[in-house]
Amino acid sequence: MGMRDLVATGAAATACAAAAQPITASYAPGPLPILLPVAAAGGAALVAGARALRMPPAAALLMGLAGLAAGLLALATWLPRTDGGLLGATLTAVRGSGARILTSATPLESTMDTVALPLCATWLAAATAVGLLHSRRPASATLPPVVLFLGMLIVVGPEPRPAYGPAVILVGALALLLGVTSGYAGPRFALLGTTILAALLTVAVVLVGSPMLAGVQRQPPDLRTYLQPPLRHAEQVNPLSLLSGWAAEPQRPLLEVRTNHPYRLRWVTLPDFTGITWLPAPSYRAAGALLPAAPDPAPRTVPVRQEVTVAGLTGTWLPVPDGTREIHGIRIAVDRDSTTVALPDGLTAGTRYTVEAGIPTWTPTELAAARLPSDPDYDRYRLLPPGWPARLFELAQLAAGTGTPHQQAVRLADYLRRQYRFDPRAPGGNGYPSLDRFLTQPASAGGGRGTSEQFATAFAVLGRALGMPTRVVVGFQPGQALGGDRYLVRSGDALAWPEVYFAGMGWIGFDPTPAASVAGDQVVEEQPAPLTEPSRGPDEATALPDEEPLDEVRAGPGPVRPGSPLAPIGAGLAVPVVLAGLVVALRLRRTARRFGHADPGRRVLGAWAELCDGLRLAGRAPGPALVADEVAALARAAVASGPDGVGDPAGRLAGLAGTVNAVAFAGVVPDRETATRATAEVRAYLRILRRRTGGFRPWTWWLDPRPLWWR
Repeated sequence: MGMRDLVATGAAATACAAAAQPITASYAPGPLPILLPVAAAGGAALVAGARALRMPPAAALLMGLAGLAAGLLALATWLPRTDGGLLGATLTAVRGSGARILTSATPLESTMDTVALPLCATWLAAATAVGLLHSRRPASATLPPVVLFLGMLIVVGPEPRPAYGPAVILVGALALLLGVTSGYAGPRFALLGTTILAALLTVAVVLVGSPMLAGVQRQPPDLRTYLQPPLRHAEQVNPLSLLSGWAAEPQRPLLEVRTNHPYRLRWVTLPDFTGITWLPAPSYRAAGALLPAAPDPAPRTVPVRQEVTVAGLTGTWLPVPDGTREIHGIRIAVDRDSTTVALPDGLTAGTRYTVEAGIPTWTPTELAAARLPSDPDYDRYRLLPPGWPARLFELAQLAAGTGTPHQQAVRLADYLRRQYRFDPRAPGGNGYPSLDRFLTQPASAGGGRGTSEQFATAFAVLGRALGMPTRVVVGFQPGQALGGDRYLVRSGDALAWPEVYFAGMGWIGFDPTPAASVAGDQVVEEQPAPLTEPSRGPDEATALPDEEPLDEVRAGPGPVRPGSPLAPIGAGLAVPVVLAGLVVALRLRRTARRFGHADPGRRVLGAWAELCDGLRLAGRAPGPALVADEVAALARAAVASGPDGVGDPAGRLAGLAGTVNAVAFAGVVPDRETATRATAEVRAYLRILRRRTGGFRPWTWWLDPRPLWWR
């Protein structure tokens, strides 16, 4: 194996390793970014070694497959895997890796089930690329890395981390691969010039095209949205219906929590309203210890660590604090939109888990600038099913008043706290009939009183009537302190609260429930600007905390930014710049191929063709009946008397015509020195010809596309 083969093999392996890197954006920090280059190097090395031993291509690829199988078995002894023995777990991982990747929540943990597909794809792409290096068309070795890169981009979906670095490495490796396999043997400076021009053209396209793309907000499709998650929501009691019973029997122990910062727990989010009740997410995706990050993280967070032990709580949902980042000790699933965490096996007494979270905080100034989203993805949180009483809309306008969206939400929560009474014995229900009774009927008819179920759902429905995207959350207050950092959460600590989505800030929580259900675990300084009435009731200190924003992992993408006003200008400039650059690149490439051909005879004829093209560009086109000597004389006449004082710069072309006749008609094979001298003479002549050509032709010489069609 020569140096050229070694360089080509290394370039192919590097290209495949870079092409596979985009998929690492879907994974939690782990070994995958290192395993992918190892897989590329292994596949390339095995096939290259087999070809060096003169093995047939099919046998070389089979050796590569055998190496891949051995590598996967070795990896299965190190990474976490499913039960069933080493061989069975490896086969299961290879067979189901794609489905596991696309039906699990990101970021993924590096297990055999999740890394088998990208490792196999990278190994096979590298092995195929090296095998193609020894085919009749070695340049086809660039196809496997490109296909691998596109496949990884499709699988990774619209992840927030762009793959600029791997893309640059991929392009560089492919350029090296093409250079090694092209057989180009011309002067190095010609290749260097073409490379520099290509780089400048790329920079120009980026600078000019960026304004045109600045207003594009469309996200690429995500295959995960077309696949059904494997974990379906089990049929169980609606969590809102439990609140009335728990309020009437408040001493049942549910959880024991050890924490450095007591903070209420989110149990389940209810995003969908049917007019009769609020429903949780129907399905969940398997997740690792690291949960999806918030697209719009808060500028400040309070670190919280909780060790939770389940006592009497049942169901499939897992209580966690806001801003949860990691969950250890149990196998979980998550609904990314609602940020609800579920337990596939359900909660049982004695279940233990540890949570790491960052509680988001916002300042009054930031809250004052909060705006509702214009993204249509949040229209589902504004929907009110048919059948809602018209007087509820009038009540919503009366309660919220005017002002910014956040001010209206604060006024709405304040109105419900002041005008209605908490009563643990109040009848349950959260549909239109129950809310109409709660909001509009007198106390004698069961109105005006309720639990946090009625207060939270009334806020959510009235907010939707005002055009706010809202949802309802059921959770628990921090509980009773037991001493030290231990807390006991009882059934009386259960409560519901509504949330409103604000663009760029995520879901902000409010507590419209009066004092008996308020979790006084947040600070007063987070209260936004004063409301309409400067004086508040005695429950102000406790009601205030839940008016602090509660940014979720489900933070939204923010408002749709308008397109840049420079977009039309950029589009208009980009097209001619790109076309001109393309013409220049093709012209230079054609010239470089003519002057740099490996065959000396072809180099002589290529130099002569460049001379004839130059004369045509200068307006001195030689007639089709002229012989080589007559063309040389025409060339001498074109520059015989120039303003630069050069007497006969074309005199050196005297012997070129004879060389061309000998090569073209007598079949003479010139030596390399003759070919090099011929190309040098034509280069020197064309430089002088361009300088002596009048008008704008010297400036537009390389921009003229006509030579691309001349023969």
